[in-house]
Amino acid sequence: MGENFVLVHGAWHGGWCWRAVMSDLERNGDISFAPDLPGHCGNPMDHAQVTLPTYVDYVARFIDERNLKDVVLVGHSLGGLTISGVAEKIPRRLKRVIFATAMVMIDGEIPAQELERIAPGRPGSRGNKTGPHSVMVRPEDFPKYYIQDGSADLHNFVLAALVPQPTRPIVEPIPFTGFRKLGIPTGYIICEDDLAMGHPGVWHPEFSGRLDQPVTRSIKAGHELMFTRPIETARALSEIARA
Repeated sequence: MGENFVLVHGAWHGGWCWRAVMSDLERNGDISFAPDLPGHCGNPMDHAQVTLPTYVDYVARFIDERNLKDVVLVGHSLGGLTISGVAEKIPRRLKRVIFATAMVMIDGEIPAQELERIAPGRPGSRGNKTGPHSVMVRPEDFPKYYIQDGSADLHNFVLAALVPQPTRPIVEPIPFTGFRKLGIPTGYIICEDDLAMGHPGVWHPEFSGRLDQPVTRSIKAGHELMFTRPIETARALSEIARA
């Protein structure tokens, strides 16, 4: 029997970023969904109103409305914050929570401050403000720190599709504190060449080490694994889901 995957994107992206991975998952008999978070792509919302609970409530409702069960919930990058909150909100519907080179934060931490602590300077991750509540990746940083393992054409394709990121989910304290107590099985996909925070160690073992015995898989990839290594990403997700 196939798995039910719900794939949550990170900053600047939308559900579209998972399309190649979804094709491989579905080719192997799995079912997958990739919603646009509020304020992103096909789900417009005033960025002043977008918070982390906004993301969490939307994804939890997305799963509830479709009556999905035994969900393998996946978050990429900033999406790690969203999936932690969703797990706390609807644990009964989840089979496993997988962090794909994603942030793991809990207990009132402020993401921007915690990132500065563990990755001072954070090359490539700061972006340019596009409004009082929005930030956009710097065009010169994206090919250097995020998708350095892709072709120039792929750089341009992905960069052209990115959208400004609401800032409140990054600068406000994490409002969820019970994720570690849930006992839901976890997984972590390690991207060996992820430079989005300056060096791969920020993601693994810094973030991955905050999980309780996650099932891990490693991919020789930068931060944008769903574009540069979609087949390997789908395989890693399937293996972790079935572990």
